[in-house]
Amino acid sequence: MNATDVSPMWDTVAYNAGFIALRPTPLAIKLYLIIRKMTQEYKSMDDQGSLNRAIKRLRNQNPAFTMRVLNRQSFLSGHAYFEQGGRMLPRPNTCDPSRRPNCPIVVHNNWIVSKSAKIYRFREHLMWLYDGDNRYYSSDTRNYITYRNSNGSAQLAALSTALAMGHLLDRVVILPTFICGGGNRTRRCPLNSLIRISRLDSSFKDRFRESSFLRHPKVPDVVKRSLYDGGAVLRRGGTTTSDVRITSRQLTKLFAKVSARVLNVGNLSGVQIIFDDKSEGEMFKQKLQQGIRRAGYRQY
Repeated sequence: MNATDVSPMWDTVAYNAGFIALRPTPLAIKLYLIIRKMTQEYKSMDDQGSLNRAIKRLRNQNPAFTMRVLNRQSFLSGHAYFEQGGRMLPRPNTCDPSRRPNCPIVVHNNWIVSKSAKIYRFREHLMWLYDGDNRYYSSDTRNYITYRNSNGSAQLAALSTALAMGHLLDRVVILPTFICGGGNRTRRCPLNSLIRISRLDSSFKDRFRESSFLRHPKVPDVVKRSLYDGGAVLRRGGTTTSDVRITSRQLTKLFAKVSARVLNVGNLSGVQIIFDDKSEGEMFKQKLQQGIRRAGYRQY
């Protein structure tokens, strides 16, 4: 951008105010003075709207103002990288900058609503490294439970069952991938394609992890290697032969003594947890009702 005043990222439909390169030129400074005046005059105007209007105004006022959009293959919006790029779930980065100069360098995590959903998507794609005070990734003492989805129509019921099992066994639920679409368009997708992440986060804060969690480099090997396969055990412990109805006491008896860090309970289709403590069961049901709300990928 040696010959330009301003180089913003392109955001599919407009210039992106979230990532922009500036040179300390008089016209770049003037651009931001115009933006500041606009946002002071119009309180409802956001940063992206003011940037685009200011660019248009400055171009009309001063033909010497120069601007060039950042490389669209290297600097991408959330829409371009995740949706247009077909990256619903993480995949290996095979782009070699020495051979392909247009490899992604910056991804703006936009075109998705809420802080919770943005963090969830970055975590799902192994783009998040912050461990936090709770050692989100690096704890070697926390216990987990995993399961899998095989039926698209029953996967939210399976999610509810997994959360109930996690609650009763004091294990954090590692989510599977989910099934989206229908017919020939069925594909694997992340949870934000189905429900509102901010609502789930408010009801089950720190009680679930993204599907790629065990692939994260900060997760200790002692956790990744400590696996107990309890799917068959769960099915045998149920009270029916087809669907499985199991009480909280039965569940605890089956798995409370499992020392493995990761308990895999397999396919939860048709599995139902019955709380022996009715008041506890009612409280948990209310948490599920508050936390599981339908939403689309962008969480609008």
